[in-house]
Amino acid sequence: MRHRNINEVNKDWLKQVITSDSVIVDATAGNGHDTLFCAGIAKHVYAFDIQKEAIENAKIRTSDFSNITYVLDSHATLNQYIHTPIDGIIFNLGYLPTSDKSTITQAESTLTACNQALELLSSRGFMLITCYLGHPGGASEAAAVKQWIDTHFFAYQSYTYENVSLAPISYFIKKRHRILD
Repeated sequence: MRHRNINEVNKDWLKQVITSDSVIVDATAGNGHDTLFCAGIAKHVYAFDIQKEAIENAKIRTSDFSNITYVLDSHATLNQYIHTPIDGIIFNLGYLPTSDKSTITQAESTLTACNQALELLSSRGFMLITCYLGHPGGASEAAAVKQWIDTHFFAYQSYTYENVSLAPISYFIKKRHRILD
């Protein structure tokens, strides 16, 4: 069975929730694909990456847009740069494609960023987290993310390639409204 590309699924989810009034964070700018997609719809996009090469790649890809703030820093520092509510945040975890695969996202900084994002999210805010399991550290980061999601959110939707070993998985999640804890 042929699987639908996970990035296509992610974009379909994003089209459902991003509006021209949205403020979105691309927590892992990478080569700028998500930044570009969001900048074409949203009011403003914050694009974070720890690698200068990633920020430069994103700037080149999004050169036609002026509604982007680029931040050369870890996604674990969201609250140092953003002080107003956000409508959504996107994480593509792992490493920068076509670059040094030894520089990867880490569970600790990712969970720190997730906690900060939870505080920044508007009441109807969303998170889209894509975990890649096929590199060293990817499976343990994915397990930590899944545990965090189960604690703080309900999984609105998830997608992975069925019957594919170490397939990536995306979680599209919204804030959990608790009645009683």
